[in-house]
Amino acid sequence: MKKQKKILWRKGIHLAFSEKWNTGFGGFKKFCFHQHLCILKAKLGRPVTCSRQLRHFQCRKKALQIQNTWIQDAPFFAKTKSSVAAQNVGTLSTKVKRKNSKHFISSSRTLLRLQAERLLPSAKNSDHEYCGEKSILKAVADLPANNVLGQANGHRPRTEPQASDFPMKFNGESQSPGFLDEVMKKYGSLVPLSEKDVLGRLKDVFNEDFSNRKPFINREITNYRARHQKCNFRIFYNKHMLDMDDLATLDGQNWLNDQVINMYGELIMDAVPDKVHFFNSFFHRQLVTKGYNGVKRWTKKVDLFKKSLLLIPIHLEVHWSLITVTLSNRIISFYDSQGIHFKFCVENIRKYLLTEAREKNRPEFLQGWQTAVTKCIPQQKNDSDCGVFVLQYCKCLALEQPFQFSQEDMPRVRKRIYKELCECRLMD
Repeated sequence: MKKQKKILWRKGIHLAFSEKWNTGFGGFKKFCFHQHLCILKAKLGRPVTCSRQLRHFQCRKKALQIQNTWIQDAPFFAKTKSSVAAQNVGTLSTKVKRKNSKHFISSSRTLLRLQAERLLPSAKNSDHEYCGEKSILKAVADLPANNVLGQANGHRPRTEPQASDFPMKFNGESQSPGFLDEVMKKYGSLVPLSEKDVLGRLKDVFNEDFSNRKPFINREITNYRARHQKCNFRIFYNKHMLDMDDLATLDGQNWLNDQVINMYGELIMDAVPDKVHFFNSFFHRQLVTKGYNGVKRWTKKVDLFKKSLLLIPIHLEVHWSLITVTLSNRIISFYDSQGIHFKFCVENIRKYLLTEAREKNRPEFLQGWQTAVTKCIPQQKNDSDCGVFVLQYCKCLALEQPFQFSQEDMPRVRKRIYKELCECRLMD
């Protein structure tokens, strides 16, 4: 037994001169560990070499620095002493003598609770931006913000929130999906989401303008989009089907494909069914390659001459244009967002209408046709938005709305078309 005590005693002496000590909770264990071991060494009364004595003073100095920190917090502990006793919390108190004064240091668990209560108001004031950004993300992604106990545990707080601190859960991972999850579930991606939508959501929740936090919001949206790139999302409407590859043509400066053009034209027809007929984007190509017999059955169930407006998109490999036919005054108009006039396209449509009138026994439409080129219309300023302009022309003409849009409105128009396709209805 005595031999084991001597071994333990020597290990204690060795630890007393070692600087490899545990940090513990907020430095509490650090202070207690060194103070007791230094006292242990002093009680031994054995001679000390210079190197050991130097290490002793180094450890003692660090212990006293920590002790001074606790002494400065004495008024705080004095105020909370009675409340802690009232809660019947078992604490292990240690008396520390410093300058003939007594100070009580509670156990690590109670001390952690007191630290958190004390740090809470100061954290709200000193780190207002950090907590504010957590509140913003909680509103956008419906996430629980971290409490202040992490700072009381001795961890150093970051001045800027990281993306890893805010895991945005996707469909099925959370029973209460956040705002971004709702957008993903409804639209399959964040393409139709704009800063205005996010700021509007934040204003509804906090009744405050968060326009000064745009960089943080955009960064979190970008990180969320990077984590949810793959999505098996499809839209079915009548005979049309759009997947994410089709909808992706509405993102950025991509060129619109035939599937997007045709389904949007179907939405326009259903919005005004007795007035407008929208031709498939492959109609003109089929007419040119196979003649009237190649498209004769395309209007088998439709009487074109009972409509008031015909919309015919023209796709010439790398460019979209639009031909409209007003049946009331027999005018064939050509719309192009780059000011180009393809006369052969207009002539092809005129010949088709004459042949269709003969086949349907409508002699009143065999003469009186005129052609026109509409020039005073919004024009594109790039090489990628011609399809978006064509769809916007079609919508305005079908709903009898003025052309009040420009190139600067195209990003917003792309997002609106994306939403209309996903919701299968036209928006104002």
